[in-house]
Amino acid sequence: MVTAVEKPQISWLEKNPFIKHLGFEPVVEERENVIAVKLFIDSNHLNIQQNLHGGVHASMLDTIHTVVLRNVYQTSVSVQNLNVHYLAGTSTGEIIARAKIIQQGYKIAAVDSEIVDEHGTLIAKGSGVYKIKR
Repeated sequence: MVTAVEKPQISWLEKNPFIKHLGFEPVVEERENVIAVKLFIDSNHLNIQQNLHGGVHASMLDTIHTVVLRNVYQTSVSVQNLNVHYLAGTSTGEIIARAKIIQQGYKIAAVDSEIVDEHGTLIAKGSGVYKIKR
């Protein structure tokens, strides 16, 4: 599940205070200029049951969707709908999110994504519809 881009632009993401607060790190995977977002889970990301908080999943999926779309469209996007499927719990280690654009329109785009842990276990899947700023 990847969307390759020619020269990924992620500097705007690195300046986002919410992304910094959560600890998301943008990475460009060399194999095809694929952009991903990773997170090293710490105790601040856990809920009362000591599992990764669902809001972290949702934020991470929305972030990778936005990163991929902004790199393709070269403009701002805003989420219209975000679906998250929580598939496995986790509380330690590193997780990574990747996304793929499944429909590109002039004003609307759709994206599928997934979060996996460092062992390749599928933690969550997401899908979203985004408005493209024109």
